[in-house]
Amino acid sequence: MKHVGYFGPTTITWKLYREPYTIVGGVRALLLQVAHPAVAEGVARYSNFKSDPFGRGFRTFKAMARIYFGDRQQADQTAMRLHHIHSGVKGAVGQKTFVATDPDLLLWVLATLTETTIQVFERMPIQDLPADWREQFYEESKITARLMGIPDEAYPKDLTAFRAYFDSMLHSDLLGSTQACHDIAQAIVRHPKAPGKWLDRFAAGWMPAPLCARLGITTRPDSEQRLARLFRRAHQLFRLLPRALRYNPAYHQAMARIARAEGAQAPAAGRFFDWLSRKTSIPFGL
Repeated sequence: MKHVGYFGPTTITWKLYREPYTIVGGVRALLLQVAHPAVAEGVARYSNFKSDPFGRGFRTFKAMARIYFGDRQQADQTAMRLHHIHSGVKGAVGQKTFVATDPDLLLWVLATLTETTIQVFERMPIQDLPADWREQFYEESKITARLMGIPDEAYPKDLTAFRAYFDSMLHSDLLGSTQACHDIAQAIVRHPKAPGKWLDRFAAGWMPAPLCARLGITTRPDSEQRLARLFRRAHQLFRLLPRALRYNPAYHQAMARIARAEGAQAPAAGRFFDWLSRKTSIPFGL
């Protein structure tokens, strides 16, 4: 149904991305993206990332919210807009040229979001997820891949193949191998608006030490333990919030859209965020 979108209330994608927990993984996903030399070069050449690194993150998550929670028209238009923008991002790393729409680059960007999401919800479990939620979520990510322009043959066939691909990338010498990777990673973790060394320590807890070293991120023997404590505290905080406050605005707006299409009254939270989105650009809203 067009008004539901490509996913819907029964999908694992909605059950995960309606939660604010995904915010916790945003910095890691962003750092992994720019650790790829071609992504770093494209970002350095075509954006104001160094002065506004979190602006790019905001725009990325805003676009993904439209793909996940928008109706089919919103999702299609967002995907086409991203393709148009990325088709003009070109450059070279060493002797190898690239375009941001190259399938291997699109795959890496989506993979950082998908794998980080799984990592987050393994550390901060939520109720009502089936035992095979990881496999279901990965299968649903293939819809996003197609919208982004990743050919089916370029996307790992199942979760096992995906994990093998991601691990090979994560522990390869490719990531963080250029000065641009280092400089842009530093623009994130050392940004004046970043909370001291919090981002540095947070990133170190779930990225390989050699990659952290190449990106200039300080690691400690207890980095993983410190990260685990942070997850526990965040989990306790999020669980205290009622759903109307905890769930992302895009989810509430999507549920309001579905209710109206089915002739029912839209929930109050959805009506509120619809009104607010007409006044301003809200994080994670449609």
